[in-house]
Amino acid sequence: MLNSFFYLVKQGFKNLWNNRLMSLASIGVLVSCMLLIGAAALLSINISSIVDEIEDQSEAIVYLEDGLDDSEIDETRDGIIATGKVSTIEFISKEDALLSMMESMGDDGMLFDAYADENNLPDSFRVTFHDVSDLENTVLHIQALGGVESVSALTEVAEVITGIKQMAYIGGTIIIGLLIVVSLMIIGNTIKITVFSRRREVNIMKYVGATNGFIRLPFIVEGLSLGMISGGISYGIIYFAYDYIVKWVSSQSATWFSQIVSELVPFSAVSDYLLIGFIGGGAFIGLFGCIAFIGKHLKV
Repeated sequence: MLNSFFYLVKQGFKNLWNNRLMSLASIGVLVSCMLLIGAAALLSINISSIVDEIEDQSEAIVYLEDGLDDSEIDETRDGIIATGKVSTIEFISKEDALLSMMESMGDDGMLFDAYADENNLPDSFRVTFHDVSDLENTVLHIQALGGVESVSALTEVAEVITGIKQMAYIGGTIIIGLLIVVSLMIIGNTIKITVFSRRREVNIMKYVGATNGFIRLPFIVEGLSLGMISGGISYGIIYFAYDYIVKWVSSQSATWFSQIVSELVPFSAVSDYLLIGFIGGGAFIGLFGCIAFIGKHLKV
């Protein structure tokens, strides 16, 4: 039994060599598909990372009513935190607000010295959010709290950020799904051609009583091997290409380029997942493609 298994596995690898031109063509096309899958996944991950960073920096200024005592300010703070979407919250007194305004104007800030005793600026909270997907309703909730005079927030920007994040996720998922289907078809066609070229051998095995499993196993080994080899090659290409792109972007002097590279996900953070994804995904594509198509094209 064990000898038969190893014989069939050996036959699967022999088929790869005997049909090496078709195998190389299949590997080339599969590598192309898997590179596109990997690039789409990395692009989606990096867009999400950049958007998350922008999201973390999204803030609102909550202006308080005049004349609130410390307990009322603390109560308002607790109400803001209770929304469940606050990342950080910082109290800014009217004195600190005036001082910050004067410092931001440099030498012209001394013009505001006359207003130090009659400071009409309100106390406020500077609030950042870890989730801006529903910022408009969050702002309305905060605005309804006692002690809140008004809230200043860029809700339109938050909507754009949320839209970009959703588009990156949905678009990446659709592209990856389509490429997986294409890869399955490629594996299936390879198995189909292999079966056709060996139809006499297959018929002889059937006539002498070979079981379905005995006939199928070499093709399964062939499909698994094609998928895993393609996955390993794709991982290596993605690794060097991503490293080159990151180094090139980081070498640019433009400030916005520097900001982009600082938010790029390092390859080491996703390398294990990509390796498992490429090798495991390649094996799955090869196995599933073989099982799905061999029953159709191998008349047993």
